[in-house]
Amino acid sequence: MNLIGGIHDSLSLHVLTPFSRLHRSARWSTRPTQQAFDEGLRFRREAASWDNERRVRWILERLRTTVRRAYEETAYYRELFDRNNFDPHADFDFSDFSRLPVLTREDVHEAGAKLLSSSVPAEQVSKDSTGGSTGVPTNLWLGPNERGWRDSGMERFFEILGVPEGSRTALLWGHHLDPKAADTLRERYQAFVSNSRWFDSLRLSPATLDEYHHEFERFQPAMIIAYASALGYLAEHILARNYKPNYPTRCLVTGGEKLWSRHRELIEKAFGRPVHERYGSRDAGCLGVQLDPTQTLAYTLDWANTLVEPETQEPESPILVTKLQADVMPMIRYRIGDIGRFSPDSKPGHPTFVLPDVMGRVVDRIALPGGRWVTGLEVPHLLKDYPVREFLFLQRQDHSVELQLVPEKDFDEDSLREIRDILTANLPGLPIQIELKESVVRTKSNKWRPVISEVKSNVEALV
Repeated sequence: MNLIGGIHDSLSLHVLTPFSRLHRSARWSTRPTQQAFDEGLRFRREAASWDNERRVRWILERLRTTVRRAYEETAYYRELFDRNNFDPHADFDFSDFSRLPVLTREDVHEAGAKLLSSSVPAEQVSKDSTGGSTGVPTNLWLGPNERGWRDSGMERFFEILGVPEGSRTALLWGHHLDPKAADTLRERYQAFVSNSRWFDSLRLSPATLDEYHHEFERFQPAMIIAYASALGYLAEHILARNYKPNYPTRCLVTGGEKLWSRHRELIEKAFGRPVHERYGSRDAGCLGVQLDPTQTLAYTLDWANTLVEPETQEPESPILVTKLQADVMPMIRYRIGDIGRFSPDSKPGHPTFVLPDVMGRVVDRIALPGGRWVTGLEVPHLLKDYPVREFLFLQRQDHSVELQLVPEKDFDEDSLREIRDILTANLPGLPIQIELKESVVRTKSNKWRPVISEVKSNVEALV
């Protein structure tokens, strides 16, 4: 496998990937997206040495272009700017920009076609949608420019990590929702060209994890891209059996879910390789990646594609994004639905280049009496010293809470009592019920949401 794998690596990196990009550039239907990809990748490489002052100047000019196009090409922003006496053709600055209203998911649903530009041919427009974790899925419309800049942003991050397109990659991801679905010939060809293999994360068991481990041993990927919890389970399985994996040869990248600190510890111990968490969403693509987790867990942001800012001056604030490369559906100061921890010098309307942490979904804040709240990430922190494999913290509309725990073998009555005591101390005034489970419920796409709150005032308290 090593010899064959090495030949495939060289073929994918030096022949198949360049030829595939050339082919997409030659085809009329894919040429605009590939041109945007090439432009985005070239720009990011050239701008890698820029200082923040030069980056800020570039972002401001790009932002003015984005805002002016939104005004000229969409009914929604023309009406919004006129109503707020905002002149997009003036040389506005970031402080002026910060006074524009925030765009919410509800605004997107209500605006519908008024938010779309007609400047891109219909055959070049593709539809996507969010997963609907906070309610109704949000429909998204992307043009070739946005698709190309999105993809090139992720590719640039992979280049920095030392795993450019064509590197041997294993994806422990939600591949097929239908367990009986078969790969098409086209999918198999694309997997061969990209030198990647898919491993279904939707249906896991000890036998499946053991099978995956041995397949990974034979495949020896340079990189594993995985749902955070699925990779955590694989690491736990490996450690329990005292396996010594010879993979990945380069790094591991998690996404789809917040990487719990316990899972990070298990993954690092099992594989002995850096674990890079990436942060993004269907709405905006990949926003940032932890490029050097041995030094810092802060996310380096893809500032060339998206302006990221805090909504408020608070250290922990809702995250707002503005798409700088959107050609069909402008999203300006869009509340993405997550809480971020920002640097002390960050302020609304102004771009930030590093995001110290992502605290979780806005709706996953735990409401306390009197309008106060506790961030959803506090619960994993409270449970990190106890033998708990998995948990689900559910807050009902009446503020009562139910904590579902999947215990490990060392869990006992003392563990249960101590967890109850620590929750009572940190969540004063809330009725608490703890239940032991064999597993916890996951989302339709098999993502683990450790904290879910049904209290509607959580969102209202932020604005």
